[in-house]
Amino acid sequence: MLLLAFVSQPLHSKTSRPNLPSNTRSHILSVSTFDEAGPERNERMPKILVVDDNLDTRELTHLHLTTEGFSVIIAVDGREGLYMARSERPDLIITDISMPGLSGIDMIKELRAQPELKKVPILVLSALGSGEMDIAIRAGADRAMNKPVLLDALVDEVKELLSHRNNPPK
Repeated sequence: MLLLAFVSQPLHSKTSRPNLPSNTRSHILSVSTFDEAGPERNERMPKILVVDDNLDTRELTHLHLTTEGFSVIIAVDGREGLYMARSERPDLIITDISMPGLSGIDMIKELRAQPELKKVPILVLSALGSGEMDIAIRAGADRAMNKPVLLDALVDEVKELLSHRNNPPK
């Protein structure tokens, strides 16, 4: 069933269905709520990029946010996160700080230097403590939360950040 968390595009017609064993396909079709909604629903869903090198964190965050009605894309480190942000233009980015290769802090700095991405809200999730989270805020993150995070609190932060993006202060 965890496979469902990684189906990133809704299945709209028999011709676009993946070539999966018949028993797998029937499980996906019986659980998927996006199949009947069509592309119109998917276009209105805010797109969130989750960047974290921890597989469990990525899977849980993806599953919970998609259950809440968000479209979620994932990246395994800062370099891939930067690439995905440029190519996918998410409405919000959730990132870890400590990752191999390009860190979350360095990714945030690079995102903020790009005109087309500098206004995308960034939420940092980290277990490193308040010192590192202060550095992330100074680098350009909008908010920071300590791991482990309550998933409902995460959703509340995401909704709050998206509402500020859609209704900026005057």
